[in-house]
Amino acid sequence: MGKDVSRDKEQALYWLSMSAEQGNEYAQFLLDHFDKFRDPSLFMATTRLLQQLGKIFEHQQRQMDTQAIQIDRKRMRVLREKKFAQGHAYDDREQKY
Repeated sequence: MGKDVSRDKEQALYWLSMSAEQGNEYAQFLLDHFDKFRDPSLFMATTRLLQQLGKIFEHQQRQMDTQAIQIDRKRMRVLREKKFAQGHAYDDREQKY
């Protein structure tokens, strides 16, 4: 991309070819699509990064939700009544959300 070194398309193709010959599939992909790449926009790169982070957070939240114990209101009411009958306070040891 010419950020830290000068741009040299021939050198880039040479090194990508050498890497692809050694089995690097990413280098082969870059060679196959070499003319399609242009300078990435900072805005687009940031937007894509934020989208990926959002997907990661959503996935983690879904995993946490499925691991948590789910109980419906009717069963929760029966459980509270049993706890109360055993002498526990109404909200004893219940998680606060």
